[in-house]
Amino acid sequence: MRTLKKTSLLAAAIGAVAALLFSGTAQAATTISSGHVDVFAIAYDDTANKLDLNVKIYSTGQTIEPADALFDVHSGHQVTMASATACRWDAGANWVLPRTEQTGKIWAGWNTDGLNLASFGGNVKVNLVSYSAPAGGHVSIYDSTTNTTRLHTNSGCGASAITVTESHHHPTWVFTEPGVYTLTLRLSGTHSVDGAVTSDPVTYTFDVG
Repeated sequence: MRTLKKTSLLAAAIGAVAALLFSGTAQAATTISSGHVDVFAIAYDDTANKLDLNVKIYSTGQTIEPADALFDVHSGHQVTMASATACRWDAGANWVLPRTEQTGKIWAGWNTDGLNLASFGGNVKVNLVSYSAPAGGHVSIYDSTTNTTRLHTNSGCGASAITVTESHHHPTWVFTEPGVYTLTLRLSGTHSVDGAVTSDPVTYTFDVG
């Protein structure tokens, strides 16, 4: 069983700033605050036998690396819940990326356009390697239509990897506290010819509040 390591918020913030501003050529991050975006744009390079994880922005047609994206989960995403649901959301204020497209909000999904899922037995996995969060904060990704939690930063929820079976999908994302979150993720799968393959670990940054 993978043990998830929760790093300190201070270290994560320093690391995020360093990655975004001093990654060789001081390239500013692309801030994403609304619109259709596939947070996980999944592909396979069969020349290198390697999976790849990027971000696709539909308004511009860009595909960028996660390190070059900053997700601005602004106050327009705030939703007040009357009560908590385990491994889903807390009572009170939460910040939600909705399952359906809504004006002014991030519509976050994933796609497998860059590979043939059948060659991977019908699925690949997005594995949570580590994360950082503000005090008391967690991230959940769930499907309301099937009542399934796909990913949760609390290891007690038993959802440390998303099994991706869809060509294109939009679940609901929830952040339970304001602040900066980082998610470090790695793809894995078993190719019918190349065997077990992975991606490099990549880190996503979400600024919530």
